[in-house]
Amino acid sequence: MRIGLFTDAYYPIISGVTISVDILRTELLKLGHEVIVVTYEHDDAVDSKGIIRLKGRKPPIKVMGEYRIGKVTKKKIGKIKELNLDIIHCHTEFTIGRLGRKAAKELNIPVVHTYHTMYEDYIHFISKIFSGPLKFTAKKYSKSFADSADSVIFPTIKVKNAFDGYGFLKDSSIVPTGIYLEKFRRNNFSNKDLEELKKDLNINKDDLVMLFLGRMSREKGIDDLLDNCKDICSTNDNVKLLLVGDGPDFDYFYKKTKDLGFNNKVIFTGMVEPEDVGIYYHIADLFINFSITETQGLTYIEALASGLPLLVKYDDNLQGVIKDGVNGFSFTKNSDFISLFNKLSKNKILLEEFACNTYKDIQRFSSENFAKNVLKVYDDLLKK
Repeated sequence: MRIGLFTDAYYPIISGVTISVDILRTELLKLGHEVIVVTYEHDDAVDSKGIIRLKGRKPPIKVMGEYRIGKVTKKKIGKIKELNLDIIHCHTEFTIGRLGRKAAKELNIPVVHTYHTMYEDYIHFISKIFSGPLKFTAKKYSKSFADSADSVIFPTIKVKNAFDGYGFLKDSSIVPTGIYLEKFRRNNFSNKDLEELKKDLNINKDDLVMLFLGRMSREKGIDDLLDNCKDICSTNDNVKLLLVGDGPDFDYFYKKTKDLGFNNKVIFTGMVEPEDVGIYYHIADLFINFSITETQGLTYIEALASGLPLLVKYDDNLQGVIKDGVNGFSFTKNSDFISLFNKLSKNKILLEEFACNTYKDIQRFSSENFAKNVLKVYDDLLKK
């Protein structure tokens, strides 16, 4: 099968969509299929065979970061036609997605769409004044794009429920993005590797490390995270907060820790290459997150695959991921975060028990299962 994956986000841009698309590409290739990624040009791109780069430009909105946009032209559609694809799988609702949709129509081949981003959750970071009308527009546009696909994939029940609320009635499947589970196993890292990284980051042997790993952007709930971690770090000498990642608001958060007066207990790594991410989970004791804008949240699964208990704000994307009192704790009120942290930090046996439980049921999130489930969607469409 010749499969086209159409995405605005691909390496060197680091995002959940990038990782999802690349994992799908890799696993489909392993299964013997021909896979072509269609995305935008990037100055820092280093590509392998099967990556098609189209001309694009940076959008004027800061929150879009390194993403690109471009026009849907006859020339670009002609280029897609030359690929002789059997199926097109869009991973964006914007220009690359529109290009894929248009090309699929002209080629008379099926188009699948994965809805990765809950845009309505991001609107107030663009405009607080016009958030109401913009949310309405985002919902309407998202539904319209999904309606134009032959089949839609939702990564979690949270996203499907949202689309049910939009009035979406077409064929759909829930397929969580998988990860390379083996990449996060403890035996990948020697004691020496862990000790050297801790030393580089000024983490002491007896420190209890809380880890946030992700995009440094305000919609990720990092403001609330810092506000709540301030009290914990200020009253516990051996507690440190490790923030791994980069993003449009990195400087803002760096300054905020200084303004809150606990920057001496916070470690910012900046951007870490995807292949180097795994080790950071193994120098931490607890994975924390306050985000309620995730469609799935791959870092939660990575943490569990690494044996790291969760202490996270609950959202419906975590159904089947967080098991309260088994592999961690979730909270709905920010005020509960500190009490739950204290419960874990003062009970090392409970923390170790949670760590042992993180591996249960994690296999269903493997990269292999992910690709096989997506492939079933393709096969079902091509049989019609």
